[in-house]
Amino acid sequence: MTKSRSSVFLEVIESLSKGTFISEGDVQGLAREVLIQASQLLNIDRVNAWTLSGDEQQLDSLLAYDRNRNEFYVESPLLKRDFPYYFEHVSKNDILISSDAQNEPFNRELREVYLMPLNICSMMEVPIISGGKFKGVTCFEHLGNLREWNNDEQHFALALTQLLTLALETRDKNQYREELEKLVKEKSVLIAEINHRVKNNLAIITALIRGESQQVKDEYHRDLFNNILTKTYSLSSLQEAMYQSQNFREVNFSEFLPTLVGNLNNTFGFNLRARMIYDVLEPVVLEVNKAIPLALICNEIMTNSYKYAFKEGRTNEMHVSMSLTDEGKVCLCMKDNGDGLPEDYASRGTGFELMNDLADQIDGTLSISSTKNGTEIRINF
Repeated sequence: MTKSRSSVFLEVIESLSKGTFISEGDVQGLAREVLIQASQLLNIDRVNAWTLSGDEQQLDSLLAYDRNRNEFYVESPLLKRDFPYYFEHVSKNDILISSDAQNEPFNRELREVYLMPLNICSMMEVPIISGGKFKGVTCFEHLGNLREWNNDEQHFALALTQLLTLALETRDKNQYREELEKLVKEKSVLIAEINHRVKNNLAIITALIRGESQQVKDEYHRDLFNNILTKTYSLSSLQEAMYQSQNFREVNFSEFLPTLVGNLNNTFGFNLRARMIYDVLEPVVLEVNKAIPLALICNEIMTNSYKYAFKEGRTNEMHVSMSLTDEGKVCLCMKDNGDGLPEDYASRGTGFELMNDLADQIDGTLSISSTKNGTEIRINF
């Protein structure tokens, strides 16, 4: 039983759609198959595919096929400035049917330079549309005599062009993905280099501070240097936590907090080392512009506790909690078990003014409650 022409069209479309050309974005490979199948099954002499240039100022020949010579080749570009009416018309239609191509008004710019020299008498032109935008055109050209294009032939031409569109889209997506992967690799290398330099610079700064602190002759200036040193440690710890997580925009502060206060405890500790008690540590992820001020506030709180609360010969404790309120706010609470702050603590270099300034940076409020049973500091933001 002889298959109908429409059945053959469908089989070809199905076969091409199941091949690897589309999934791999092999536009040239698919174009060769499409042009050959179109020329044979539509019984036409020439088929060619054009793609719009990136600046949208010309149509570049993707591939052309001459059935009589069984030859693939590339046409010269069609410039928009030379064929403005044709460009406008082809970009606004789903399909252009010209049984008498040389006398169609929309082909008037092509008549003398393209249609007549090649003896093209009838054409079907199917625009390549991707993402709602004109991206090219597939031309099915019949030479020598006029020809009517029936519905099956038009649908076949549309389907073939749609396959080319899918391949072009896949190719573009693959190229975009490769570019993204390249950028990610470059970014990773750059971040690693920046981290290395920042780490080295912080180490140099720390070494300079430590060296200068050893030259001072009194406790007051030694404390100033130590305060600067602990702040540097805090920033260095935060930077290292971001690098380890490979997240340079946010920090899981509830995970970072034990590391931060633990390092400070070891730094200040000596014979005053405190027992760190984490009452509540709910997951809290902060942007870096909030994490940095909060880390410095924690540094100040720990500094004050070692200066005013913790004593030798007793069990020193620091209770730490980080939680979310019902309103979605963050509450960080740190409470020591010392004897409380002196009445004039705000004017005795306790960093109270600095902590308030840092709290303002994160749109937060700082509250201090100090009794003979200890000092509690809360930051709500």
